[in-house]
Amino acid sequence: MSVCVQSGWQFSPPLALIGAVSAGVFLVALWVARQPYFSGRGTFVLLHAAMLWWLLAAGIEMGVQGASCKVLWASMAWPGIAAVPSLWAVFLWQYVNSIRTPLRPAAYLALSIGPLLACGLALVNPGQLFYGPLTAPLNGLPGAPVLYEHGPLFKAVAAYIYLFMLFSLAVVLRAALASQGLHRRHYLAFVLVTCVPWLANAAHLLYGWSLFGFDPTPFSFAFTLIAFTLLITAVRLFDLVPVARHLLLEQLPDPVLVVDAQGRVVEANPAALCLSGVSGGWQGRPLRDWPLLGGELQRLLQQGAETANSEPLLSLSEQARYFELRVRGIERMTRAGPYSLGQMLYLRDVTQRHLSELKLAEALAVSEERLRTITQLHGQLQDQALRDPLTRLYNRRYLDEFFARELARCQRECKPIALALIDLDHFKRLNDEYGHLVGDDVLREVAQLLTASLRSTDAVFRIGGEEFLLVLPGAEAGEAHKRLNSLCQQLAATPVATRSGALGVTLSAGLAHWPAQGLTLEALLQAADAALYEAKRSGRNQVCVLAR
Repeated sequence: MSVCVQSGWQFSPPLALIGAVSAGVFLVALWVARQPYFSGRGTFVLLHAAMLWWLLAAGIEMGVQGASCKVLWASMAWPGIAAVPSLWAVFLWQYVNSIRTPLRPAAYLALSIGPLLACGLALVNPGQLFYGPLTAPLNGLPGAPVLYEHGPLFKAVAAYIYLFMLFSLAVVLRAALASQGLHRRHYLAFVLVTCVPWLANAAHLLYGWSLFGFDPTPFSFAFTLIAFTLLITAVRLFDLVPVARHLLLEQLPDPVLVVDAQGRVVEANPAALCLSGVSGGWQGRPLRDWPLLGGELQRLLQQGAETANSEPLLSLSEQARYFELRVRGIERMTRAGPYSLGQMLYLRDVTQRHLSELKLAEALAVSEERLRTITQLHGQLQDQALRDPLTRLYNRRYLDEFFARELARCQRECKPIALALIDLDHFKRLNDEYGHLVGDDVLREVAQLLTASLRSTDAVFRIGGEEFLLVLPGAEAGEAHKRLNSLCQQLAATPVATRSGALGVTLSAGLAHWPAQGLTLEALLQAADAALYEAKRSGRNQVCVLAR
């Protein structure tokens, strides 16, 4: 190494170009390392470090004068030469597949085996199987480029490198074919950047093309640098995902979680982290273990939260907050069909709306309860207005409505109506002898008797002190007379229970028929009243019908 240092150094325009490209690569790597995280960022920075190693070794090879020193530095470049394609392949795989988890140190160690082995083989050159015996300067001039003869080991290392190159092209071409529009142009830019340095290297190895007498591959990185600069500044190569993430996730006021196919949280916006009280070490944590939200979210997902038109409500009772859960599947289309990559869980804060709905529901419940109470009171008032409080029979207020309805029905069906006016015999004397409370007992018992004799279409009314009215729609004259006689005999044969003991009570009744004895309620009442008067005049305890 000291011999190479003492062998002299010559500055040249190609060396200046290598220096400029190296400085550009360093600045791009430094700038990218300071940007928001994107898939494969760590691998991308290491890729630039390997590229710098290659460029610096190539620059030293150009600058030193001795042929042996040039071979030495050409061998020292192999860690970068072999590491660049492998790291580029890993970076593309991470970026295209949105793999945000960085590689573990063991993975980087495994990737370093190939480049270190290639460097060792180049330095040792066992049996001249890496650089052949014909490896020599191009001419006898000081600092002349070395023309390398490539042995079997060199070709084996080259095959190793080109496997990664082919893999890289396959990854970006597959992504480009599966995309469209801006995303397709995005991946086609990767294809272009991937191809140029390797085309230059292939031209040098297969056809002996050179630039300034040296391998053109390092110089092709000048194009790579320009292409990356344009992609970063114009096409926003690495800003596309971070900006979208910044706009769609970080700026959303509502919590958002991204869960992979194994149920692990791989992304969370600041709102989700703040809500859960998580600060670090959360990436890759199972959703069920996610603080505050995880258990309930897992339960909702297991219940089928992604069914059509289903937006379950997530309730956080500890914070009195409510979220509407929206689940969207993240899929990638393959030849076998859609392949699930995970789910995005969007928690829309509906606390204020839900609290308003709860208050509204409470107010509606109170209103409904009040309405039921009012309806019940209205029914009671209406019942009190239409029924006699002592006997619970209908009173005269309901008579007009009932008769009008039944009259209309009987007119349509061409059926008669019988109307019976009933009066209890000697009721005034019973009141005077036993008192009004006993008289009330008699009225209630008689009312029960009359009610028990009714059909579903009949009605009984109390229209006076001891006067009752039976309306029998559809009853013929003979049928009505028979029923009234039965009632009269039943009452006369059965003593009425009162607080003063069982008392004998009889009734007198007058019958009238529509339409024979009147067409209106008033006319029928007059006819029934006349018949009742005749029943009382004839000795009471009987039913009387006046002639038509």
